[in-house]
Amino acid sequence: MPLDIILVAFLAAFVLLRLRSELGKKTGNEPRPPAAGQQDNDQLHGPHEDYEHTDQLILEAEVIDLEENPALRHAYSDIRKADPGFDLAQFMDGAKSAYGMILEAFWNADKETLKGFLDAAVLAKFSSAIDTLEADGLTVDNQLLDITKTEVVAAELTGRVAQLTVHFTSDVVAVTRDKDSKIVQGDASGSVEMNDTWTFERDVKSREPAWTLVATSAG
Repeated sequence: MPLDIILVAFLAAFVLLRLRSELGKKTGNEPRPPAAGQQDNDQLHGPHEDYEHTDQLILEAEVIDLEENPALRHAYSDIRKADPGFDLAQFMDGAKSAYGMILEAFWNADKETLKGFLDAAVLAKFSSAIDTLEADGLTVDNQLLDITKTEVVAAELTGRVAQLTVHFTSDVVAVTRDKDSKIVQGDASGSVEMNDTWTFERDVKSREPAWTLVATSAG
């Protein structure tokens, strides 16, 4: 074989090896075709974010649509727009817990605990009732057996203040005793049904997540 052909073949093989070596290296700065880059980005992020967004919209729609009362539906929607973190199920769980703790604190004449749940007007009403019982030498020996039903009966957003009114139905052993621990009202051997309607309020722009009890009524 002529020497010049051998040299050309050798040079071609050398160049091919160098090209393969360089093409195999990735520096992270290689340009990508715009269409391909967009497709990769959509595969990694776009659909996933779309699914999450769609799931959230479906969840919100279910929460609203399951409520038959249009006034409540609109109020929930208004509150959620003002406070995207509003969750009706979480609120109801908190309201149910607060109902039990407030009743227990009232029955035990625990004004300090009540301060953490009530606004000034309701606290004054509860405190006055406690003072009256103490002045008469009476104590409340009630026991909350069960909260059988909780239902939102009214809701509204006024400015940045949201109010939700909840009707509670509960089974309670209701007993009032005198200074000698004798029962002067109620029956320790049975329970009675209690019905209370309480209104909770919260500034939706506040960082404080707690709702405050601002109104109560029986029945």
